[in-house]
Amino acid sequence: MGHYVPWMLEPKDLMSVHVPTEDLGDYSLTLTGWYAVDDGGKVVLGPFENLALCDRAIRDRLQEQRT
Repeated sequence: MGHYVPWMLEPKDLMSVHVPTEDLGDYSLTLTGWYAVDDGGKVVLGPFENLALCDRAIRDRLQEQRT
């Protein structure tokens, strides 16, 4: 099998992304809205009604991971 490269398999950075109707299929989603997406392109949290709620959820998630 291949080599285990943890930094490639466990994305850590999260960013807020607004997913409109025309892009739902790109993320395998059914609802439009704001989502937290990791640096590997995987949706981690959401949907949220607005950017502020999404950003707050990202901060909370990262804080949980540190403790």
